[in-house]
Amino acid sequence: MSYSTQMIEAIQNEELDLANALLEKAIDEDTEEDLYALIETLYDLGFLDETKQVVTHLLTQFPEEDGLKLTLAEIAIEEGNELEAFEWLDQVDASSPYYVQALLVSADYYQTLDLPEVSRQKLLLAKELLPEEPVIDFALGELLFASGEYKEAIGYYENLLTNHHLQFAGTSIHGRLGNAYGAIGDLENAIDYMNEAVEMQETSDHLFQLGYLYFQKKDYTRSTELFNKVKELDPSYTSVYVYLAKGYLEEHDEDKALEIVDEGRYYDKENPLLFSIGAEASLAKGDAEAAEDFYKKALDRDPENLSITLHLTNLLIEQERYEEALSLMEMKLETGEEDPQLFWNSAKAYNMEEEYDKARENYEKAYYSLKDTPAFIKEYAVFLREEGDRAGFIKEANRYLALKPDDLEVVEWIKNEELY
Repeated sequence: MSYSTQMIEAIQNEELDLANALLEKAIDEDTEEDLYALIETLYDLGFLDETKQVVTHLLTQFPEEDGLKLTLAEIAIEEGNELEAFEWLDQVDASSPYYVQALLVSADYYQTLDLPEVSRQKLLLAKELLPEEPVIDFALGELLFASGEYKEAIGYYENLLTNHHLQFAGTSIHGRLGNAYGAIGDLENAIDYMNEAVEMQETSDHLFQLGYLYFQKKDYTRSTELFNKVKELDPSYTSVYVYLAKGYLEEHDEDKALEIVDEGRYYDKENPLLFSIGAEASLAKGDAEAAEDFYKKALDRDPENLSITLHLTNLLIEQERYEEALSLMEMKLETGEEDPQLFWNSAKAYNMEEEYDKARENYEKAYYSLKDTPAFIKEYAVFLREEGDRAGFIKEANRYLALKPDDLEVVEWIKNEELY
């Protein structure tokens, strides 16, 4: 038995001191073939320092062996030694049989460094050298998919299917195509491909992704059916509860939506979206007290969430609890938040609290973004009229009528103002 084999057995038996002693003997006495096998096993087990020792030893004997240089580059990448990694990669030139592999390693590393364009250049060069290599098509597809360039990614994934590669590195190509087509809004093709993925491998992920596509298509009956299947297959698949509850809400089954929210909270107690959906369902049932409780719990879990803050302040304003609404909104405004709906809600509350200067200030801040929103312009016009700003009222009332010309009430307001 070679010292290399004995070393691996020692590692598996957690006899690390013995393994280190056997490593020295393996380097001194084992065959080249044994040492290459040892490199592969040690690297796979994550023993990078030991792998490096064996590689360095072999490289002194075979200084032109580019495969060894690539291994050292990959170890440097694992260890976060960027400069060392590129030094080894640069030593593999275009005449080397390992050049394409070096390009692939470089591309992968550049992607981890958040340099997708450089990564893409490396992969395209590799594609020129080996145009039929499926590994390169897959790498390009994955890079473009991760970069949000879905249309281009589709071409590479379809190349793989054309060449009968239905899966690659454990990834369903049909599934990737389904997600890519979904991302560009082609739901018909997306659903077709994702159905293929489900038929080939009915995983929780594939079922959820197919359900999400039907959800986007507003086919809530089908999406609900698929999401329930995910839940049955894997009750701890937390993402499914949000969309399943939303689907029931869209079908006006608020009781079922609340039931799903409760189920989801068992597995994911800290998800603010579940509480927010619970609030929506409660409001739809006319239970404002439960809705408020849900919104507050959602906000406890995500205090920075502006959408939840706005929903809660809408509820408080509707209940004429203006001081409470302002307390929430002022905290947001103090952080420099500049959202038109936040300004509008603040203006409403300040107006009702008779803080008219602050109300006007917030109406004006909301104006630029909401000047084409009829409900806002009508409310602002009314505020200006009550403030005695006749010219401002007429201007905004006319702007409103340009948006809603059939509102006879506002037509009458303007006539009355113009009489004076």
